[in-house]
Amino acid sequence: MPLTKLRQQGGAVVVTIPGEIASLMGWVVGTMLNVKAHGDTVSITPARRRARGRRSVAEILDGIDENEIASLNQSLADDLADTPKGKEKI
Repeated sequence: MPLTKLRQQGGAVVVTIPGEIASLMGWVVGTMLNVKAHGDTVSITPARRRARGRRSVAEILDGIDENEIASLNQSLADDLADTPKGKEKI
């Protein structure tokens, strides 16, 4: 197991992650990491961030205008009540 030493850089205490460990973990310079303390142990894990442009289902549903949906349903109701005009099956 590689040994590393804490060092001071400005107002922060810095830990160096050996290159072989960073490579093994798939980390590169700029990778965001979460650091958590558990008793006398520290765990470092990659920060999970959503890809740009990705939204959760809850975020998508929050963006729905209920009045607009009601208006759309009302405007489509007439078309759905019509009798078939071609070979479509309803």
